[in-house]
Amino acid sequence: MKKSFFVSLFLGLALPSIMIAQTTRVESTVNLIVFHPSYSRIDLVCEKMPDKSDADVVYCCEAAFTGQLFKNFSHANIADDHVCSDELYKGYACKANTGGFIWQKPNKWIFVKKDKYPQMLKTAYAGFGQILMIYNNELMPKQAQKPTAKNVYRALCERNGKVCVVQSKKTMEYSFFVKCLQAYGVTHALYLDMGRGWNYAWYRDSDGKVKELFPESKQSSNFKYRTNWITFYK
Repeated sequence: MKKSFFVSLFLGLALPSIMIAQTTRVESTVNLIVFHPSYSRIDLVCEKMPDKSDADVVYCCEAAFTGQLFKNFSHANIADDHVCSDELYKGYACKANTGGFIWQKPNKWIFVKKDKYPQMLKTAYAGFGQILMIYNNELMPKQAQKPTAKNVYRALCERNGKVCVVQSKKTMEYSFFVKCLQAYGVTHALYLDMGRGWNYAWYRDSDGKVKELFPESKQSSNFKYRTNWITFYK
């Protein structure tokens, strides 16, 4: 058997298992879980996470960084300026951020570098700043985490002209997660806020039932400090 096959298998390319769903299709490889929401629009929801009773929500997870653990919500506590439902809000200046994601109606998205982000945000129906991991197939020099830092990671990605959310299947080194993204063939990858409390997310399966990701995080003391969520709607 060729060596290249073993490399592909290790990085998570070989023999992906696909589960078809009407609302969120979940693709599983050796090292990655990929969520493909079926949506008509994308928005950034702030202050309160979308409720599971909202049947129009297909998938939602934490997006931009939260600056401080403040008791009361403030848009100023979200990393960089951002747009929610066509409204522009002022966030704190985040030096770590190197780019962002812009959603424009009716169905256009842009992964953008930070120098273009403020101007593009003016055209957005929704948008937020984060750390670019991969841009136009190229690995970005500034890393979201130390290469050897171990965690379960999540990224907003574009692959084959479609937006998806990619999550590591288990705890792994950040550098290996990026390699898995590259091997999976994403064109763009934008880091999504994680960590205990912030890693909680949920989506709807083909039966319309809610599937929770990291439900144990609801018990974390950090859970109440979350501020924003990228949300896919039917």
